[in-house]
Amino acid sequence: MRKFSVIFTSFIFLFGFGFSGTIIDSVWGTALWPQVGHTISYGPSVDAILIALHSFEHSIDVHSAHGNLSYWIHDEHIYNLEFGIPQWTINTLASTYPYIGFTTHTTKMVAQRCFGWFNGNWEDPVNLGPDTAHASLNIPLQLQDGNILFITLTFDSIIYRTRTPDLQTEVSHGTIARACYFWGADLNNGTAYVFYFDTLLNIYYRTTADGINWTPPQNWTVVWPNPYLNNIIGWTQMAITDAGSPLLVFDNWNGDEYNSGIYPFHSKVYVSYASGLPCVEVSSTFGAPDTECVYPTIATGGNLIAVLYCMPRNNESGSLNWWDFYVVWSSDGGQTWGTPINCTQSLINRPGLPQLAKRIDTLRYRVYYIYAIDMVRNIDPLWNVWISGDYDPMYIYFDYAPYAGVEEGEMLKVKDKRLKLMILPSVVRDNAEIQFAIPVRQGIRLDLYDIIGRNLKTIEEGTLEPGLYSCNLNLSNLTSGIYFLILEGERESKTEKLLIVR
Repeated sequence: MRKFSVIFTSFIFLFGFGFSGTIIDSVWGTALWPQVGHTISYGPSVDAILIALHSFEHSIDVHSAHGNLSYWIHDEHIYNLEFGIPQWTINTLASTYPYIGFTTHTTKMVAQRCFGWFNGNWEDPVNLGPDTAHASLNIPLQLQDGNILFITLTFDSIIYRTRTPDLQTEVSHGTIARACYFWGADLNNGTAYVFYFDTLLNIYYRTTADGINWTPPQNWTVVWPNPYLNNIIGWTQMAITDAGSPLLVFDNWNGDEYNSGIYPFHSKVYVSYASGLPCVEVSSTFGAPDTECVYPTIATGGNLIAVLYCMPRNNESGSLNWWDFYVVWSSDGGQTWGTPINCTQSLINRPGLPQLAKRIDTLRYRVYYIYAIDMVRNIDPLWNVWISGDYDPMYIYFDYAPYAGVEEGEMLKVKDKRLKLMILPSVVRDNAEIQFAIPVRQGIRLDLYDIIGRNLKTIEEGTLEPGLYSCNLNLSNLTSGIYFLILEGERESKTEKLLIVR
């Protein structure tokens, strides 16, 4: 086991709108290139953010933080070319433990696990199986039984491998589809979905709950919008809602402009929220008959959906466009969408290659994203990677967008009338972070109990205003075992289990 941790502490107010961008790393732009396999994840069950990037040295750096953003942990060079140079974007998974999946230039499929959250204990990389020709993305998804399902794209197929949580034993492997194009993959509510399509734009998907047994191919009917005489489907991605419903997002390009070498070409962003129903354009709120909206990613959580996409600043057009990022929200399953929020209008450098974390933070009602800025020429990062061969290094920035521009405290009053309690991590040695949310002004009491019901400590007591609260709990004087935190309000209480391991 290897440990590479550098901790950067930055105390953040819990009622803010965001950072205006925080630098995470400096890498090649291709680290963020294929947005169908995310390099940023948010795990609601552990309230953690995970970002994985391959660096200039061709190693892999991982960056993680609690959802309250009180500090970052930078695990640098966790992979050191044991199986060759990593390629494409590193795909991350926020789950019981952090995992990364990637392929190498020698087409090996590789994965690594960090044994615990925020401790830097990254285990040695594991070769998942025999080499596969032209393997590219290698996407990890954690199943309900703890096993890890890896979705891998090869030259002409989509394959899978299911491994035990320690990655040492293969449970199952096989082919999902052949002679197809990959649309996207996601796992939520216990079921993993893989979407793909053929040359005639027929869309199919298969699902699994155990990483062994898969449903036969099922058809997903898209009523294509066809805004141009010649239409090309560009970037695709999908997500599963907490209710288990698929959502597909894509940008529709003007094929005549694209085939003529015009850049940027006109395009629009659409969401397919139900099979057989017309798609909804999420880039139409600006009222322009033609726009250049590209590179969409999608996130879900609770009853909310968020889509992020790029659009030229002031609707300008040019070979080196200045892209801003917009986030637009839906709260009715994707049927209607609000007004897009410009996340980057105050930037003085050209941003590009943005990605949303696929899960929405419903505790704070916000969605996390990363993006790149060219460090050398201040040009469009997307153009730099796509056309120029990715010559320039990029700064990678982290930020978040609040739901509909409403502060988190106000959103708690409107959207959530229940207490919330969370322990980070749930398995600890000496210290734990306690987070709790108060929906309305009330008297509360937060206590620590042992397994036989003795009150060991009152952590918080008094009347609190609505909002999010966080405190650190030192447990170094307690023995290994199971303990309980109980948050009591005036009308309800919440209990969370805490496991101390020495």
